[in-house]
Amino acid sequence: MALTGCEGVLASSSEAAETTSVAQATRVPVTIVATSLRPTAMHPLPTATPAPTALPAVAFVQLTQGQCCVQPFFSPDGTRVLFLDRPSPNAPAGIWSVATDRPLSPPELFTDRLGPFSRDLSLALDLQNGRTVIERLSDGTRWVINNGGRIVSFSPDAARIVWAVQQEVGGFDVRRTELWVANADGSNPRSVATRFGGGALGWFPDSRRLLIGGRLNRDGAQATLSILDVKDGSTRHLIRYERLRGPSISPNGRWLAYFVSQSRDAAQDGMYMLDLERPAAQPRRLNFFGAYRWRDGDRLLYVPLAPGVPSNELWQLDVISGTAQQLIAASAHSPFKIANGDWDVSRDGSKVVFLSARDRNLWLVTLP
Repeated sequence: MALTGCEGVLASSSEAAETTSVAQATRVPVTIVATSLRPTAMHPLPTATPAPTALPAVAFVQLTQGQCCVQPFFSPDGTRVLFLDRPSPNAPAGIWSVATDRPLSPPELFTDRLGPFSRDLSLALDLQNGRTVIERLSDGTRWVINNGGRIVSFSPDAARIVWAVQQEVGGFDVRRTELWVANADGSNPRSVATRFGGGALGWFPDSRRLLIGGRLNRDGAQATLSILDVKDGSTRHLIRYERLRGPSISPNGRWLAYFVSQSRDAAQDGMYMLDLERPAAQPRRLNFFGAYRWRDGDRLLYVPLAPGVPSNELWQLDVISGTAQQLIAASAHSPFKIANGDWDVSRDGSKVVFLSARDRNLWLVTLP
């Protein structure tokens, strides 16, 4: 999600708007219960011992009313949901929030900065008059990064930043890109890698390594996916790829979920999982296509693309065992119909927040 300044993700593929309201902007909290279906083994991942045939009920709670906002995300401690909004004509546009334990309470302004932010929400990026400015939100201290006014990405611990200096002419797939890393205050800037038609794809949770992609040389036939250690400069190459999209590193740094689209060989299009720790690991193809977010280090939540269904489904994939489990079924009465790909998972993996395509309000789901 762009507002958090964290990993890149695939927008929801089931985002058609629906005008029928589920709760009709009711003034009291609404709780809806949905039952789960039995688990289904993923193919071609290895099949594990079947999970129980039933899960505890999934609870839905309406968080906001009167229609609102976009791009919801959880605070680091999971006690609040933040979102981009302007609640009234006299209110400032900015990041607003609502407490997860006080549904339908009036939203509170977190900051009038629009981000992106560091993962801990301590720092915000602002581009002003061709300059890159970082603000410490706790006290309003601001400083300029000497990088030519380029967007930066914060490391998970907010100690480092990375940016790209890209050649301005030539095809996008062969333009020379130089990656630079510095401390968050702009000190110790240094060039760490050069790629053609690529760049930084995401920070690892240790804040020391970067996932980078692109051709190693301008005439290369394919791009190479690599792990770069920004402290000692070492690089480990993983796979060669074509049209890799939506890379998302698991919270434990072991797995990479991504998809391939519009490749020259259409048979290669689809969803994939790659083990980043195992030497010479090959991508494993997944049997779904849709939106995805990590629940924890080894479990991926996903919303399959399923045109024509009355609502979205939510599934969970155990990437070690290869077992998939349906957590929320499609139903004409379910509020789980995501608008604009706007959904997020709490850090502890216990909750999901989403913007409903039915009533344009935020809803909270407590998972089994």
